[in-house]
Amino acid sequence: MDCNSNQPTMHFPISINQVELLNGLNLKKWKGDIELNLGILDFDHVLREDPPVELTATSSKEAKDRYLLWHKHNRMALICMKKSMTDAVKGGIPDSEFAKVYFNSIAEKYKVSDKAEVSTLMNALTGMKFTGQGSIREYIMKGIDIAAKLKSLNMNIDDPFLVHMLLNSFPDQYSHLKSLYNTQKEKWSLNELISICVQEEDEMLKRGKVVSINYIVKPKNKKTFGNKNFKASSSKSVVKTDLYKNKSVKTNGPMKCFFCKKSGHFKKDCEGFKNWLNKKGIIKQNNPKQE
Repeated sequence: MDCNSNQPTMHFPISINQVELLNGLNLKKWKGDIELNLGILDFDHVLREDPPVELTATSSKEAKDRYLLWHKHNRMALICMKKSMTDAVKGGIPDSEFAKVYFNSIAEKYKVSDKAEVSTLMNALTGMKFTGQGSIREYIMKGIDIAAKLKSLNMNIDDPFLVHMLLNSFPDQYSHLKSLYNTQKEKWSLNELISICVQEEDEMLKRGKVVSINYIVKPKNKKTFGNKNFKASSSKSVVKTDLYKNKSVKTNGPMKCFFCKKSGHFKKDCEGFKNWLNKKGIIKQNNPKQE
C-alpha cells in the first residue's frame, strides 16, 4: 500500500517491460503489444472512450468515482505508451493530456501505406517454398496468417486459390498429393489440406524419408568424392545425394555404419560399401593408395 494514499500501488505486468521500443519502423507490432497490455491492465477503454463530462457541485458520487477512475487510467495509459518509446520518437509526437489523442497521433505519424504493406505481404505469400525446415502444419499456418493479413487490408485471397498455391510450393516429395488434388472433382478446404499433409508427413517419418533435393550431373573428367579422386564413366550420371554425409541423422551412441551395421566406422569409410559402389559402376578407383 502507498503510505500517502488509500489506493493500492500500481504495478505493471512483466510483459509491459518486454514491449519492443517504438522506433518508427515497428508501429504495427508496437501498437498490438500496447493494446494487449493496456487490455490486461483494464486501461484500454481510455483509447476508445471520450473523457467523462466535467464534475459539478451536483454530480453524484457514482459520477465522481467514474470521473476519477477514468482519469487515473488515462494517466497510466500515457505512462505505458511513453515508457515503450525511444526518446527520438517521443520528441516527435505532439503531447496530449488524453491517451486516445496521443495514441492516434502516433499511429498517424508512422502509418505505413496500405499499398506498400499489401505488396510486401503478396511477395511473401507468392515466394513461399517449403524446404523441410519445421513442420508442414506450421508452414501452412504461416500462409493462412499472411492471407488473413491481406484480407484485413481488403485484399481477399480465396481458400481454394490459397490451397492450390500452397500445394504448388511443396517439394517433389509431395507431388502425389498435387496429382491427387488435381484429379479430384471436389476442392479441399484449408483444414483438409492441413490434415492430409500432416498425415503424409507422419508417413514419411515412419518410412524414414527426409525431405531433401537431389540433382543429377554428368561429370566431365575427375571428380572429388569425399577426400579421394575417382573417374566416372562418361556414359553414366552421378547422383549427388547425402550418401556419405547425412546431416539429418543424429547419434547419441558410438559411430555405426548404416551399410554393414557394424560399429567403429561410418558408411563413407566402409570397405563393403565402397566395393558395392564399384560393382554398381558408380565409382571406379584409379591407382588406389596402399595402406
